[in-house]
Amino acid sequence: MSTSGKSAAEGFTRGAESYDQAVRHNISGSDRLIMSLPEGDYRKVLDVGCGTGWTSAAMVRRFSPARIVGVDPSEGMLEQFATKLGEEFPDVEVELRAEDVMDMGVPDGAFDAVICAMALHWFADKPGAVARMARALKPGGVLAILTAGRGGEDAWRELLERVDAPAAWTGWFATNQRDVDEMDADLRSAGLEPLDVWMERRRRHTDPDAFMARTRSVAAHLLENPPGGYSDLDQRIERGLHGAAGPDGFTYDYCKLFAVAQKPSE
Repeated sequence: MSTSGKSAAEGFTRGAESYDQAVRHNISGSDRLIMSLPEGDYRKVLDVGCGTGWTSAAMVRRFSPARIVGVDPSEGMLEQFATKLGEEFPDVEVELRAEDVMDMGVPDGAFDAVICAMALHWFADKPGAVARMARALKPGGVLAILTAGRGGEDAWRELLERVDAPAAWTGWFATNQRDVDEMDADLRSAGLEPLDVWMERRRRHTDPDAFMARTRSVAAHLLENPPGGYSDLDQRIERGLHGAAGPDGFTYDYCKLFAVAQKPSE
């Protein structure tokens, strides 16, 4: 996923149980992504970086697919996925694979839709990941991506710089965020036809403890917290968040990048 795929998977496993509560904004973004797909018969769906399954759940609610294959290197996330969809959608055939995007053992040309929500920014080779997902599509199939958009989170980046966070944190934004032009180019390079690529920018006011809880869920592999405790970096970030918070909490802008593209029909 990131420059250290194994540690990222382990970190997401540690945060799996609290993940959904911490990333409610991502869940609502996934709902908007799935609502933006064109009408179609999406019987077989591949969910890449599927996490706990909330994007697949949105897909089931709108399109009622018969089969979903979820791919994620985090075993803990897949366990949450299995529980969630098994309880909510028992009639959907679900296959879960503990694999990274570049190594996933799914066949080419097999899926009506490939979805990837809030995972692409963790993939080291983003154009390569888009191309690998495009290969899995049937002709006429649709790829839908939600990822971190370029231009947001300056307040968060500046806070990390003030607390002397390492380059894995402060350099994350330039390396992992994508803009509309970059995403459009990646889709076209993968042989897809972009249907809709857009950016959503929001200003958020968040309780610093809630923001820290979210950080511990989505970036546990970077915090390197010991079992039952918190690293020095974790504590510096927490103090920084409280120091930067005003009457409305910690204020920052966040950009989400959405993309929907289609594989040309033969």
